[in-house]
Amino acid sequence: MQSVGAVWLMLQLKGSPALVALVQTASALPVVIVGIAAGALADLVDRRRLLIVTQLAMVAAAGALALFSGVGRTNASLLLGLTFALGLGAALNGPAWQAIQPDLVPREEFQQAVTLGGASINLGRALGPALGGLIIAVSGPWVVFLLNAVSFGAVVVVLWGWRRTAEEPVGPSERFVGAVRAGLRYALFSRELFGVFAREGAFSLAGAGLLALLPVYATSVLGLGSKGLGIMLAWYGAGAVLAAWALPRVRISLGNNGVVSAGTVLMAAAMALMALFHELAFAFAMTFIAGVGWLLCFSTFNYSTQAALPGWVRARGLALYLTMAQGGLAVGAVVWGRLANAVGVAATFGWGALAVALTLVLMVRWRIPASGAQDLSPSPLAAADARLSPDDTSGPVLVLLGYEVAPDAEDDFLEALSALGRARRRTGAVQWSVYRDAERPHRFMETYVVPTWEEHVRQHGRRTAEDAAAQERVRQFVLPGTEPTVEHYLAASRPARRRNSR
Repeated sequence: MQSVGAVWLMLQLKGSPALVALVQTASALPVVIVGIAAGALADLVDRRRLLIVTQLAMVAAAGALALFSGVGRTNASLLLGLTFALGLGAALNGPAWQAIQPDLVPREEFQQAVTLGGASINLGRALGPALGGLIIAVSGPWVVFLLNAVSFGAVVVVLWGWRRTAEEPVGPSERFVGAVRAGLRYALFSRELFGVFAREGAFSLAGAGLLALLPVYATSVLGLGSKGLGIMLAWYGAGAVLAAWALPRVRISLGNNGVVSAGTVLMAAAMALMALFHELAFAFAMTFIAGVGWLLCFSTFNYSTQAALPGWVRARGLALYLTMAQGGLAVGAVVWGRLANAVGVAATFGWGALAVALTLVLMVRWRIPASGAQDLSPSPLAAADARLSPDDTSGPVLVLLGYEVAPDAEDDFLEALSALGRARRRTGAVQWSVYRDAERPHRFMETYVVPTWEEHVRQHGRRTAEDAAAQERVRQFVLPGTEPTVEHYLAASRPARRRNSR
């Protein structure tokens, strides 16, 4: 309802297609700006309290928009500014909101819970636009904005009554900047997560034009008013709801990659046909199909992201997921909006369909991991004791591991060690290398550097069952009768020179 109210108000202010598309940019851009920081914050503070604060902030932003539009004092800049403020609240809210899902459902129901979460959003997209269009026609957009503010207040009431079980900390407490770096490092060195982000970002960038320009398409091409626009957006949401209902069975038949491919084809086909044919009933049907395709893709991206994240970095990883999605939407809305100014909305949908279809090429390089492919349950490892005082353990830590490798297993050992090296870098190492002894060819040295001793302690606590299995695979190729050796070295600072006194 908020989305319909905002774009309709912009249309009433005589906004161009590019300006109408900027409503989506103003809503999505805050995630790009603060999304990663919001994820780190959600992993460091109490998520329930953070959610209450962000919901109250959105009450204020939506209430201000209702007030200014109700008294007729809204202009394009104010509308975009308050929409940006709402997006900022959503950006700070999003990672914590998604990260609490594993706290609410058992593990065996988690995959369907993610889909149900997406279905609830899209059920709102199905019902909200039609109701919003009707309310706008009767009372004006300000009532929609007021209802949005009230809805955030209702969520505050629910959060206030929820009592969340506190999580055990993984090692020493993290600092904010270090937590941000740790989240980025984990995503960079997780093949599964990086592939999902690449596919998701490309898809949202290519498909952003549909949602950003659908209001302009409805009014300028189909000649609809606010109620018609609401009904058209409702068809889009209804398609997403149907897809959420069918998704478990579709996923069993096609797998995650097949689901994303099917969703991409449906989205591209719907946009191409909307570019070619402008009959009202046909446009509604294609909007429905586009909603199916969008939900198939993004529900799979969302679940695959959550499945690739251990608990200690879950909110940060989800923040990156939201950043990629909203960043693609924000940038795409600007690009497709400018193209629509030049060639028209219908032609822009045609080019958008081609861009969506081309994202299938990325499947050659990055495939979505199968459901349950990784066991990321905690498997912490006791950290070594440092004999130096805490003041002497604050600098970089060099870890050396020595292996005597069976002569016929060196290639397999190096392959297994490379996978373990990625795990080391995901959990805290900033440098990683492997060396071969020039005098003893079957002895190898693995070396890695961790920024601080505290981070090394956290690294041991962050180990998952998947990481433990990677360590065991390396040990399989060690010469029988030998054990890997481990040494820790702390950075030695040069003492300050004393000045000669006279």
